[in-house]
Amino acid sequence: MDGDYDLEMNNVQRVARPYNCVEDSMSSTDTPEVDLKQLMDELRLVELGVIGHVDFSMSSTDTPKFDDKIKKQMMDALRVRDQGENIIGLCGPRKMVEAFVKTVIRRAERDQLFEKIVTATVTKKPDITNIQMQIGDAIGLNFDDKTDVAESTCFMFFRNSKNTRTVERASLLCAKMKELQTVLVVLYDLHGRLDLGEIGIPFGEDHNGCKILLASTNLEVLSKEMKVHKLIQLSET
Repeated sequence: MDGDYDLEMNNVQRVARPYNCVEDSMSSTDTPEVDLKQLMDELRLVELGVIGHVDFSMSSTDTPKFDDKIKKQMMDALRVRDQGENIIGLCGPRKMVEAFVKTVIRRAERDQLFEKIVTATVTKKPDITNIQMQIGDAIGLNFDDKTDVAESTCFMFFRNSKNTRTVERASLLCAKMKELQTVLVVLYDLHGRLDLGEIGIPFGEDHNGCKILLASTNLEVLSKEMKVHKLIQLSET
């Protein structure tokens, strides 16, 4: 048992090092309380490529407590394989949304709901190329690898292209994602309408196993501009 614990701690230290842990600069009285099991779970998800990073700035006592009904609504929405509920909107304060999504990802991973879970950040001025790259990296698609293009028989006419343009990346991304039976795409920090087709994210009749979770602080962006199929709101009260 001691050997297993030491191994886990070594893994925590190894993975945590790149994320700017500041334990050397903090006194023992300043060290925050940390839920070790939760931290290890999140670090494992980082190593698997499920989430991009672990936020070490929030202590366990600061972690929001979410209503079980809200969590159940989200997990039920993720489980449904219905073309009418492919796009889910999550609205609330940014920190709360990020914490909630981490909880959802952990549960989805535990319950093996998806073959792959990928995340990407949109920002106020969306960079379609950057979003495509984030998703492509997460699902193992190298846009610069000509073998990926050659093997995609639906898009043979791209094989002699020197530079893969946005529409070509979208086609390759769409084809690659369709190889996954189930996939969850989480898009953070949505500020306005985003063309999912331009990015290359398939859903509905195109890929019923693809769920898209859109996170925003703006309710109208989700309900009116993105017209999400299901909307879940988080409240600080």
